[in-house]
This record gives sequence, structure tokens and C-alpha cells, in this order.
Amino acid sequence: MKYIMKSCAALLLLFSSCDGFLDEKPSLSLVVPSKLADFEALLNNDNQVFNISPAIGEIGSADYFTTVERWETYSTQLEREAYIWGDEVHANGNMPDWATPFQQIFYANVVLDGIAALNISSEEQAQAERLKGTALFFRANAYHNLMVLFCPFARFDDTSDKLGLPIRASSNIQDPITRASLQEVKDFIKKDLEEALDLVPETEPMKTLPSKLTVLSLLMRVHFMEADYSKALDYGLLAMEYSPELIDLTALPQSAANPFGIFNKEVVFYSHLNPYNYFNSPLTFVDENLLELYGDDDSRVGHFFIDRGTGGLNVKAFHTGRNLWFGGIGTNEIYLTVSECLARDGRLEEAAQILESLLENRIFDLEPVTFENSTEALDFILKERRKELLFRGIRWMDLRRLNEEGAGIILTRQLGENTITLSPNSPRYVFPLPPSEVERSGIEQNPR
Repeated sequence: MKYIMKSCAALLLLFSSCDGFLDEKPSLSLVVPSKLADFEALLNNDNQVFNISPAIGEIGSADYFTTVERWETYSTQLEREAYIWGDEVHANGNMPDWATPFQQIFYANVVLDGIAALNISSEEQAQAERLKGTALFFRANAYHNLMVLFCPFARFDDTSDKLGLPIRASSNIQDPITRASLQEVKDFIKKDLEEALDLVPETEPMKTLPSKLTVLSLLMRVHFMEADYSKALDYGLLAMEYSPELIDLTALPQSAANPFGIFNKEVVFYSHLNPYNYFNSPLTFVDENLLELYGDDDSRVGHFFIDRGTGGLNVKAFHTGRNLWFGGIGTNEIYLTVSECLARDGRLEEAAQILESLLENRIFDLEPVTFENSTEALDFILKERRKELLFRGIRWMDLRRLNEEGAGIILTRQLGENTITLSPNSPRYVFPLPPSEVERSGIEQNPR
């Protein structure tokens, strides 16, 4: 087991030094998994590989801002460029938000190919199925994270031929590198998740690994983020059958530095965002327009934000118990997604009930939630979604989805006397691929 984990570290070191991940030729002699325990060790490599999520979308979401003086001191050009939706996010030759998901895909493929090559005994069958389901989930999650950063948005019923990603369905690094269509990538993600749903355990004590609730929640998110609200609702309601728990924030002391803990009961699947300096700087402030959405009776203000005396409110709660931002799946996302889908389906009373069950754990002396019509319901739910699901990379997905539906959300950055704007549906919502990847493989670059 120790040898396999050391081999994981060797592969990680090999891949972390450059952006040209798809074109690297690692020596598989570094890893010699030959039994299910080896594959178990690979999938449990959570701290270095699997349970890390991209973060440049969160930097670009404009829920936070910094000063021009602080922006100029960021150690990586990636952070500076992501902040202004620039073209040179890869200028220093390192792009974790591209490399890390492809590391996850590679490791998942090693497990899937390895299990397929084994002669599985009847005693090992349950373990093999669980490991296969786990690998399928990790591969699908990685592709979904890549898709929302490096692919254009397309509704579920969009039949246009948009560019997707290179699909790596095996660990054979000699396979040709081409960009599949976006629809092919979506189909690949959904197929992996649908198969994983039948293989992962009903419950999983380790929140770094998937259970059926985890897979259902990601299926819900995948369909929801392409505006397929009917299918998202189907999966969301199945997830609700597991009675996902909520933390009563109104009962927690506002003075607690990290009131939630790492694996609290709202965590369905644990992952953290790539730890860029931008997130933890005392000169990263919460946007005033966002703060104005919270009322005086909202317990989230005291739990989410803190005044460090540097000129505005900073982020206080990381929802991980660590100096990291949460990038996984929480039960509050399930409640808000189901509520929005119900409202879009005209089921306003049910939508209000679901939302009220969340807000009674957030608002002191909550008044009953009722909606007169769908427009009022959606306006209310979307505001709550923005107030609740910040810090975790979801806002970037929502901006793409809502702007496609005509929301017309314009983002702005003020750097000294310069105002930088991101218009709705701009091609700059799609980050460029690493230039080294394009040069080595010849795949097409994203237009900017």
C-alpha cells in the first residue's frame, strides 16, 4: 500500500510540472497496481489528486474584489488574468485547473482498466464494483469541472456542433488527442454517472468518496447547469429521499471562527478549491451588491463574513474547517436546486416548502415563504441561491446558465481608473486552453 501511494506521488510530480498533460508520456512502471487493494489506494489519494476542484471560475465570478495594489502583487499571472477575464491565464506555464482534472481522469482510467483486466472472484465482486463506480464518478466529476471552464455553454436541447474536450476513456497515453464535440463530452459524463449510480454503495462513511446520494447530486447538477430542469428535478427528488440534513446556523455562535467543521452533515461530497492566494487575502473583499441582499435577520452574515479592519468585509467561513474553500457538493445545493426546478415547473407551493425548510435554518424568526406567481418565485429563489452557495465555484456555472436564458448579468472590475467589463454570453466565459497543449497536440484553441 505504501508503495502504491509513493507511486501516486511520483506520477503527480511528473504531471504537475507542465500544462501539456495530455501529451505527456509517463512510465507506467512507476505504478504497478495488480490487486483491488492497490486500486483502493489510488482512489483514496484524496489530498493530492481526487478531492480538488478548479477555482478560476470562482475568481472570475465577481462576488469578491481586491485593490489594484493587491492585484499587482499576486504571485501568479493566472490569478491576475482570471480576475480580469484575460487571455494570459497560462503565461507562467502552470495551470492547475486544467492539469488537476486530467490527473484525476488518468488515475480513474488506471483503476478502470486495471479492474477490467483482473480475474475477480465472487468474494471480491462487491469491492470491485464499488471501486469501479468510484472511478467512474471521479472521471465524470473531473470532466464536468473542465467543461464549465473550457467549453462554451450549451443548453440540453442545443444541437449546434460546439467544441468540447479531449475524451480519455482509457489510461493508454498513446491514444490520439482530439477535441470531441461538446455533446459527446456531455454524453460521456452522464453515461459514467448513470453507471456509477448502480455501483457505488448506498451510504459511504468517507465523504471524500461517493455514495448514491453523491452521484444523484452530481447528476442533478449536470442536468441543472444545462437548463434541463425536468431531469434535474427527477434526480433532485431522488436525492431528497435520502433526507439530506441541514445545519441550523441560527443556533450556532456567531463568534466561531470555523463553525461548520470539515465533514459536517451538510457535506455530501468533500472537495476543496485550488488554494490560490486571492481567496485568503485580507484584501479580498465581498462585493457590496452581494452584501446588500442579506437582511438584518440573516444568520449567514455573521457566519460567512468578517471585518478584519482592512477596508471591507472578508470571507470568514470556508465550510471545510481548513484554510481552504469548499468545492464539493452540499445538501443546501440540493434544496435550492430542487426548489428552483419546482418553481420552473409551476409547482409553487412545493417550491416554497422546500425553500422554507432551508431558510428556517438560516433566518431568525422566519416568516412563512409563499409565492404568488412563478416570476416572484424564481426571483426569490435565485437571490437565495446566490446568498447561500457562494465560495464554492457554483456562481460561475450559474452565470453561464442564467445569461443564456436572458438574465443580462454584466460583471465589472475596477482597477484604479480602469473599468473592465464582462458582458453576458461573452466568449471570455470560456477560458483558453493551455497554449502548450494546443501546440503539442494541434487541438483547436478556444476563441476569445
